[in-house]
Amino acid sequence: MVNFSLCSCPPDTIRDGKHRYKIDPSYQVVLKCQEVLGCDALSDIDKIDICVSLILRSRIRHYTLSAKKKTELFRIYLDTFVGRGEKTEHAEKVMDLKQDAEAIYASFWQCYGIDLLGRHKNLHWWTFLALLGGLSDDTELMRIISIRTRPMPKPTKYNADERQALLKLKAKYRLKLSEEERKKQYQEGLKKMAVMLQSWAEKK
Repeated sequence: MVNFSLCSCPPDTIRDGKHRYKIDPSYQVVLKCQEVLGCDALSDIDKIDICVSLILRSRIRHYTLSAKKKTELFRIYLDTFVGRGEKTEHAEKVMDLKQDAEAIYASFWQCYGIDLLGRHKNLHWWTFLALLGGLSDDTELMRIISIRTRPMPKPTKYNADERQALLKLKAKYRLKLSEEERKKQYQEGLKKMAVMLQSWAEKK
């Protein structure tokens, strides 16, 4: 995958063998594709067809491609272009591009003077990610992330009000998990419990 570079512009094409395809590299297209992929009402074939129609600059070219070719192009698009935004498998989720949309918009405006829904709506996905990662601590999004990641202080006779206030904030900004994320969390919880029980049995 091509890395972000200060010596060249972020890519706006993907290559499949000898063929190069012009794509729409905007962050909005990536987010729209994510929404399509998460729609349970669509079949996998329909999802890929819609996503490829979004990412390709040439609509005519989209209609001439076979389902197999669209699938391959979308895989290349994800691997070489969108993959920059992926987190490590076991990283704690502290932000969601959809659920935190308002905070992201406000933070880009506050930090950079960028209107994500105005003249900057076609901001390149890689540029969007770079700016997102560089938001200052005083922005709304970073304040929310700080609340989500802040550890609860151990209870003492002096900090009951502090703990209660933090609990309310954590509840207010808690991320809603998808069904897939709930299942994954449940399975990981079972694994941890199994390890704990095994360790307890060995000690006995």
